[in-house]
Amino acid sequence: MSDADAELAASFKAGHAPALEALYWRHAERVWRYARYFSGNEDAAAEIVQETFVRVSRNLHAFEGRARFTTWLYTVVRSAAIDVTTKLRKAPKQAEGEQMARVPAQDGEPMDGLIDAETREAVRDAVTRLPENEREAVIMCELQELPLRDACEVLGWSESRLKVTLYRARRRLRSMLGSYVGAGT
Repeated sequence: MSDADAELAASFKAGHAPALEALYWRHAERVWRYARYFSGNEDAAAEIVQETFVRVSRNLHAFEGRARFTTWLYTVVRSAAIDVTTKLRKAPKQAEGEQMARVPAQDGEPMDGLIDAETREAVRDAVTRLPENEREAVIMCELQELPLRDACEVLGWSESRLKVTLYRARRRLRSMLGSYVGAGT
């Protein structure tokens, strides 16, 4: 865990509530990107972000610092994402105009400077259409750039399972995005 995250977590545990807000602003964009890719929907992503930080505020006292804060945070956001998307699949659709506020991106997404808007949208759509386990692996390792060890810890998978899942996901993405990456790649 970074020194800043460790200090903020300790400060919040000691009763300094603004430390939670600082943690939120340090990690909200990262959580938003994960939630957006996981759910494929901006409204659901906003709800996932909200639920994630509610859970963080309730459970930060139990965080012991054995893992990095970001690894613990991804465990929380993954759990919130699964719960929120399951709830939304079962719930009636929202009426138009009842959209939730989107977490503003501060630095954009990792691929923003590399590809055009049409390609970014095609990639988002393709990632959303992956089977859930492949989507999670791609989000964690490729889009959020978590080290394999941390992604394994968050997902509760072995390193070999993660590597195989990433291989399959990349192959499937190449197939879905053939016109964007070239048929021979």
